[in-house]
Amino acid sequence: MNGVAQSEPWAAKPTLENYDSYRDEFPLMQPPDNVGVTAEWSVELPSHIEGNDLVVPEGRYFVMGDNRTNSLDGRYWGLVPRANILGWPLFVYWSFPTPENLYKTKMSEQASFGLREAAHFFDETRWSRTFHIVK
Repeated sequence: MNGVAQSEPWAAKPTLENYDSYRDEFPLMQPPDNVGVTAEWSVELPSHIEGNDLVVPEGRYFVMGDNRTNSLDGRYWGLVPRANILGWPLFVYWSFPTPENLYKTKMSEQASFGLREAAHFFDETRWSRTFHIVK
């Protein structure tokens, strides 16, 4: 954060099975076609790279999802203007195990997973994370 490496032993790490060069080497790799990167961000991104770093200008924020190996976050849609931030996270309201790359699959597969979530709400919800306070 702000130029200081963070120790996050709980964070998911890429594996050989789920490695994605764009996501895992961000911002050094150019996005391949059809990976969810917006056209505007693919054009704007190179102007923010200095050496091996993404430089975020004053008044804008780089936002990452909490499931870094399976999150279509700021790496895909770009920087967020301060005016677009309306609040801050308080707690995790619900946590359910989600397959890798679910959001890069067909809508029918996503809908099928939604039905699975409903059917297994009680037995697969990660209750130890539910209502966990965000620090």
